[in-house]
Amino acid sequence: SYTDINACSNIDSLVVTVFDLPIVYAGNDTTLCNQAGAIQFTGTPIGGSWSGTHINSSGGFDPNGVGLFENVYTYTDPNGCANSDTMYIDVIAPINADAGVDFEVCVTVGIIQLTGLPANGIWSGNGITPTGLYNLTAAGTYDFTYSFGSGNCLTTDVVSLTVNALPVVDAGFDFDVCLEAGLQLLIGNPIGGTWTGVGITNSSGDFDPNLTGVGLHTLYYSYTDINACSNIDSLVVTV
Repeated sequence: SYTDINACSNIDSLVVTVFDLPIVYAGNDTTLCNQAGAIQFTGTPIGGSWSGTHINSSGGFDPNGVGLFENVYTYTDPNGCANSDTMYIDVIAPINADAGVDFEVCVTVGIIQLTGLPANGIWSGNGITPTGLYNLTAAGTYDFTYSFGSGNCLTTDVVSLTVNALPVVDAGFDFDVCLEAGLQLLIGNPIGGTWTGVGITNSSGDFDPNLTGVGLHTLYYSYTDINACSNIDSLVVTV
């Protein structure tokens, strides 16, 4: 209302509409590991803007150092009313998976158990079970991955397993010899193995038929290679 100098009055009116602020939610406080790679966060209602350390306006948070970081999500509704919500991200150091050192075994070992640290991780690769059991079936070199943690805190490590084949061992052909023929020198392949059996007087291959008596006698030649893998072959001597 207004009264002028002539004492004349008049009145006008307006209507003020008061809107509620929008209900804004930035999400639950969370924990991430200090590993490279952006993690996408989405506030509600959609269409707002993020602000804070290591986070871009669209919600991509890229950890870069441990600590507690405050991230604010702000939204302005069609009425021009703005509101904000805050989410805290605790960035911690990751726990690194350790698959162990590379190692070698012989193919005859059978089933082996791989052990990673920390415990309760998951193994993967070339037929290994998630708990780390692996059945050796063929020679070769195989890589296995040990994974620990989940999400942004997932870490992995790789161990290489070399499965060595057994050496090819040949004791030679079966042969006949007379009882009184004297000392016989046996030669196995590869050289450097060990002979065993009745009549063997020296593991390097001396065989005395006079010690066996007449009949059939099985002699064994075993060899261990530089990988500590062993194999054996045999021959039959008829005295």
